[in-house]
Amino acid sequence: MRISEAGLALFTRIGLGGVTQYLTQWSDTWQMYALVGGHVEPGESFRACCVREVTEELTLTPDVDFRVAIDPVLPVFEYTAMSKAAGVETRYRVELYAAELLTPVAEATVNGNAANRWLTEAEIRQHVSADGQPISTQVETVLQACGIIEPECV
Repeated sequence: MRISEAGLALFTRIGLGGVTQYLTQWSDTWQMYALVGGHVEPGESFRACCVREVTEELTLTPDVDFRVAIDPVLPVFEYTAMSKAAGVETRYRVELYAAELLTPVAEATVNGNAANRWLTEAEIRQHVSADGQPISTQVETVLQACGIIEPECV
């Protein structure tokens, strides 16, 4: 089975009406919104991957524009899903790190890039943004596994 390891960032903010929002970014590969982060490179820690990916994807400077927590929200966890890119069942190994924007300039940079989208829990659960764009199930799966959002009762 294919294995994919990723370090992901959890940026949150309080939006209109006091609703928590989660930062996602459009993935050209997946053609949907996903959490900011990416694949761990050989010899790289999950946290170092998260910092590198945030730097690259959001064009921000670590410890100046943003900060990533030292410890993950949850140590490495795994789940299996079909890979949109590879088209095969994949075992994902993920660590999610709380992250924060440190300056108004960093916030403006993130908010000024149309590829970035702050999503509510309701949008994440529906797998579609308010304007009809698809959201990867990765977002809901990771946030539930880390206890950020509760699993839906059926």
